[in-house]
Amino acid sequence: MPFTRSILARRVLCAGLVLVSGAACATEGDDLEAALAKPEPSASWEGAIGLLVAHRPAFSGADAAVTKLTPGFFLRRGRFSITNASGFVTRRADDVSRGIGIELFDSKRIKASVGLRWDNGRRESSSDDLRGMGDISRTARARFSLSMDLGGPFRLGAGLNSDIFGRGGGYIADVSLGWSHRLTPATVISANVGLSLAGDRFMQTWYGVTPEQSARSGRPAYEAAAGLRDVSTGLGFRTELSRDWLMIGGIGANRLLGPAARSPLVTSPTGWGVNGGLAWRF
Repeated sequence: MPFTRSILARRVLCAGLVLVSGAACATEGDDLEAALAKPEPSASWEGAIGLLVAHRPAFSGADAAVTKLTPGFFLRRGRFSITNASGFVTRRADDVSRGIGIELFDSKRIKASVGLRWDNGRRESSSDDLRGMGDISRTARARFSLSMDLGGPFRLGAGLNSDIFGRGGGYIADVSLGWSHRLTPATVISANVGLSLAGDRFMQTWYGVTPEQSARSGRPAYEAAAGLRDVSTGLGFRTELSRDWLMIGGIGANRLLGPAARSPLVTSPTGWGVNGGLAWRF
């Protein structure tokens, strides 16, 4: 049965990616050719450094929350970028994902990129609710992203990321719909909704309980199969305080679904968080 659900999850994943890529090819058949013909982005360096504060659940499915203050940085040269804060983009009116990113092509309507980011895993010591569960190993995850401008303020996106070290991270796929609006010349507000699914290995690592973990923690054993992981929504803003200073903020919520929501580790299937940041750009 887990194998069958895994096959089903992979088919749903493929359908989501085809939805974006197929629609893109059908509506903008010349976009890829145009993008590849575009001159390289400026090779000059640009960047930002600042501070980020976030208040969010201690772990996925927890009802307890933590507040963290983290240094943020962003650096880009041409098609290459590295950042731990996707909102810290500088002069160009676009966004990048956390980690190391490479822009494959970017036309008027279609954008594709690949990236690599560090996944910090999960520490048993981060919450009393995880006692006896052990740590989830840190790993690196590779990601492919594709997005398409739907016209007006809307943008459709899809992504696939996978644990490249084979440390139990498996794969995660997502689709999303985003909206943005320039409220003032200096301020942009945005909203998004998203849906994610994950494979057997990711679900078991993060939401499953093995017999050994059950004996240590007292929680019932649970096998988490592949399937939908969560649905999420968020609101955010970005405002230019001056030529050199930028402020970002947002609020978001997510609801665990399917095998993830049924996990005995989950004490609150609905989680929410707020975040903000201040950055100096150069």
